[in-house]
Amino acid sequence: MSDASTRTDRMTMAVIDGNSLMHRAFHAVPPTMTAPDGRPTNAVFGFLNMFLKMIDAFHPDAVACAFDKGRPQVRMDMLPEYKAHRPSMDDDLRQQFPLIKEVLEGLSVPILEAEGWEGDDILGTVARLGEQAGMDVLLITGDRDMYQLSTDHVKIVGTRKGLSDVQIMTPETVQDLYGGITPDLVPDFYGLKGDSSDNIPGVPGIGPKKAAALIAQYGDLDGVIAHAHEVKGKMGENLRAHIEDALVSRKVATILTNAPIEVDFEAAQFPGFDAAAVRNTLGSLGINSMQNRLLDLLGDDTDHAGSSRFVLPELLEEAQQEGTAGLVVAVTELERAIEEGLWIGASIEEQQDQPGLFGSEKTLWLATDRALFSVSDAFGAAGTLTAPGYDCSQGLIPAVLKRLVQAGRLVSTDIKTLLHQLAPVDSSEPALMDLAHVDPQRIFDCGVAAYLLDSSQSDIAEMQMAETYLGLSLLPAAGEDGAPHDACAVAARSAALARTLIEPLTAKLEALGATSVFTDIEMPLVSVLADMERTGMLVDPDRLHELSLKLGSQIAELEAQIRSLAGDDSFNLSSPQQLSRVLFETMGLPTKGLKKTQRGYYSTNARVLEELAHDHEVVRLILEYREKTKIKSTYLDTLGALRKADGRVHTTYNQTVTATGRLSSSNPNLQNIPTRSELGHTVKTAFSAGPGCLFLAVDYSQIELRLLAHLSGDEHLIAAFNEGEDFHAETAARVFGVSIDEVTPELRSRAKAVNFGIVYGQQAYGLSQTLDIPQAEAREMIDRYFAAYPGVRTYLDETVAQAKRLGYAETMFGRRRPIPELASRNPNLRHFGERTAMNHPMQGSAADIIKLAMIRVAARLREEDFSARMILQVHDELDFECPASELEHLSAMVRETMEGVVKLKVPLVADVSSGVTWAEAK
Repeated sequence: MSDASTRTDRMTMAVIDGNSLMHRAFHAVPPTMTAPDGRPTNAVFGFLNMFLKMIDAFHPDAVACAFDKGRPQVRMDMLPEYKAHRPSMDDDLRQQFPLIKEVLEGLSVPILEAEGWEGDDILGTVARLGEQAGMDVLLITGDRDMYQLSTDHVKIVGTRKGLSDVQIMTPETVQDLYGGITPDLVPDFYGLKGDSSDNIPGVPGIGPKKAAALIAQYGDLDGVIAHAHEVKGKMGENLRAHIEDALVSRKVATILTNAPIEVDFEAAQFPGFDAAAVRNTLGSLGINSMQNRLLDLLGDDTDHAGSSRFVLPELLEEAQQEGTAGLVVAVTELERAIEEGLWIGASIEEQQDQPGLFGSEKTLWLATDRALFSVSDAFGAAGTLTAPGYDCSQGLIPAVLKRLVQAGRLVSTDIKTLLHQLAPVDSSEPALMDLAHVDPQRIFDCGVAAYLLDSSQSDIAEMQMAETYLGLSLLPAAGEDGAPHDACAVAARSAALARTLIEPLTAKLEALGATSVFTDIEMPLVSVLADMERTGMLVDPDRLHELSLKLGSQIAELEAQIRSLAGDDSFNLSSPQQLSRVLFETMGLPTKGLKKTQRGYYSTNARVLEELAHDHEVVRLILEYREKTKIKSTYLDTLGALRKADGRVHTTYNQTVTATGRLSSSNPNLQNIPTRSELGHTVKTAFSAGPGCLFLAVDYSQIELRLLAHLSGDEHLIAAFNEGEDFHAETAARVFGVSIDEVTPELRSRAKAVNFGIVYGQQAYGLSQTLDIPQAEAREMIDRYFAAYPGVRTYLDETVAQAKRLGYAETMFGRRRPIPELASRNPNLRHFGERTAMNHPMQGSAADIIKLAMIRVAARLREEDFSARMILQVHDELDFECPASELEHLSAMVRETMEGVVKLKVPLVADVSSGVTWAEAK
C-alpha cells in the first residue's frame, strides 16, 4: 500500500493517533517555534511534517484523526490506578492541541473522539468499521499495544523516528517480533508482562521473554493460569499470587472496538480541503513552508495565489552548454558579481549519479543575484580557462573557489567544506591556498549564523532555515520525495538559498546583538579549524594494535570473572536486557527505587550500576568491562583505519552542535578520550609529535571558576584568586570554618566538588551523589558556601531571574542560549532550565575565550614564523606539535596569548606541559 503502483481496488484509510503523534512531535522539534501571537507551535509543525510524510508514503484515499477526550474513565473503571503515575502534560503541549485540531479541520480531516474514551479505542473502532466496509486500514501510532488490531487488512504503522523510519506491522511481523505471539494474544501477553508506562501491573518478575515463553507453552493466559501450579520457583509464586492482576491487566490492555463514534467514510476522503482555508489557518500560525506541500496534494490546477515558494535564480543558458564558450560566460558573471562586491552563494555536489554539466563527478554550483550556474574540474584540467586570477593547475573548482575567497564574498551553508576543496583534509594532497590567508570578512556561513540565533537546534536543516528566516518553502530537489523529473540538484538549491539567506540572517544577528560573536569569533575560527583538520595528528598503528591485544586479554579475563560470579556462562554482557535478568533475577540484586525500561526490564545504565558497585563486586567488574570494551572498540580498533595517506587521523570540528558554544569533535571524536582515567591516558600514548618534535599542551586553569568570580563580583572569591592561594583550600577553610593550615586533603576535595558543582548549578542531591554523602550534609555544605561567598548567591539568583524574563541566558561576549524550559510546568524541566541559566554565562564565556585564543594563537604562529602547528582543541586546552628547538618560545607565546585574551577581575592562568607523546604532555 506504500506505492500507487501496488494499489488494489480496496480503498485505503489512514487513522492517526493524534495524542501519540503530538507527543512525539513536541519532543522532536525544538521548543522555539511560535505563532506571530507568541503561542508555541513546535508540536503542530512536527505533527504536520509527519502527516505529510505519511501522505507521501502511503497515499491514503481517506484520513481521520483520533484523540483522547477527558479522563480515560472506561479503563479507570477497570483499573482505578490506570495511568495514575503519569506526569501532567507540559503546558506548551496542552496549548497546541486546539491548534492542531484547527489545522485538521482546515484540511477537512474528521476528528474522532468520545468523552472518557482513549484514542486507542477510537482507532480500534474505526479499524473494525473500515475493514467491515471493505477497506484497508492503516493505524498511525507509536503504541505497541495496538499490534493486537493487526489483520490482513489492518496494518499498524509504528512511528519509531517521526515517519522517516517506520515499522509496518502485519500479523506475521507481530508474531516474529514477540516470538510467536499472534495479534489476538497481545492482550494476554500484556496481562503477564504488564506495561509500566500505563501503570498496568501484570505479574511481578515476568518480562517480555518469559511472558512469550509461558504463552507459547500453555497457549494463552487462561492456559498459563490453569497450569500455574506447574511453574517453578519465584516466577511460579508470583504468578499464583497475582492471577487477578494478570486478568485485569489483560482486560485493560485489550483495545475496544465499540467506541460511541460515527464514521462518515465519504467525508474522510482525502484530499478534500479548500486551498484558501489551509492558507488562512497555517498563515495565522506562521507555518508558511507547509502551505505549498499541502496545496500540491490538490493537483496541478491548485490556486497557489498568496502562498510562497523559494524561487531559484534563472540559470545561465550559455553555461548549460558543454564547451569553453559557456564557461567564459559563467566566469564573466562571476567577475561581475566580484567587482560589484556582491555575495556569491556556493555549494559542492559530489558523486552524482549522472555526469555534471561539464562531464565530471564533482560540480561547484554558484549563485549570484541574477543567475545560477555550475562549473566542474574537467575544463580547468584541460587548460581551457586562462583568465587572470584563475590558476587551474589543480582543477577548475579550486581555481574558482580560490578566486572567490581572495577577491569575492563567499556565502554557503557549509563554508568549511568549500575550504577543504582548496586545502584537502589529507595533508599528503597539495593545497592550492594557505588557509591562514582566508579573510573572515569575505566568508559567511549560514549554518553557523542560524546556530547563533538558536543554539538549541544543532546543524539546522536548509528547509528549516528557509521556513524560519524567509517564510518560504523549498521546492524538492533531485532525489528528494516529491521532486519533479526536472528538479534542480540539491547543491544548486543550496547555493541559491545561501545567497538569499544572507540578508535576513545578517539583520537577525544585528537585532539579537550577535553580530560581533559571528564576525569576531565564529567566522575567523572557520579557517583555523579547517587548517587544524588538515594538519591532523600522528598516530602509531603498531602501538594501537599492541594496546588492543593487551586490552583484549584483560577484557576476556574480566568476562570470565563476571560469568563466574554471576553463575551464568551464556548471557551476553553487552545486552542490557540479558544483563538486567542476570543481576536482578538470577543474582537477586536489590531493585528498590529502580525503574523499569519501556521494554519491561530494570535499567542497567551507568548511574544504576555505579550505585550498586559500592556493595557488589560483580557490578564493579561490569563497569570496568564496559569501559575497557568501549575504549578498545572506539579508539584502539578504529583509529588506525582512519589514518589518511599522510599517516594522520583528521578529526572534524563542529561549530554548530553544542548548545553552550563549545566545539565538538567527530570522526573520530578526539575530545572524548577519558582525561582522568588510566585507560584514556594509555590511548594517548599512541599519539606522538613526530621525530624531533614534542607535544605541547596548554590548559586554562579553573577558567569557569575564575569567570564566576569575575561575573559575580564577590569580593572574597576575587581575593582568593588574586592572592594566588590554593583556591580550593581557601574555599575549604571558609566553608568548614578552619584555618588554611587545618585543611586536610579530604576537606579540600569536598570544597573542590562544591566549587565546580556551583558553576554547573548543582543542587544538594547532585552533590550528595558526587561525594557519596547524605543529602542533608550536602545541602549544609552548599549553604555554607553561599554564606562564605554571598555575592555568588546573589549573582546566580539574578541570572536565573533575568533568564526567566528574557527567555535566554547570555555570555559576556553576547552569545545567547534560549532556555524555554524555564517556562515549563514540569518541575524537572524547569529545574534543568534554572541550572542551565546559572551555568551558561560561565561555560559559554569559557567557550568564547578558548575560541578567541585559537584565533590569536593561529595568527601569531603565522606572523612569528613558527614551524609548530596547532593540532587539537579539547575543552579548555590547546595542543601543539612543536620542534624541540621551539618549545620554550612557543610555550611562552601561547601562555601569553591565552592569558591575555580578555581582562577579568581575576587573572586568567594557563598551565603548560609537554612530552614526546600526548600522554606525557598531560
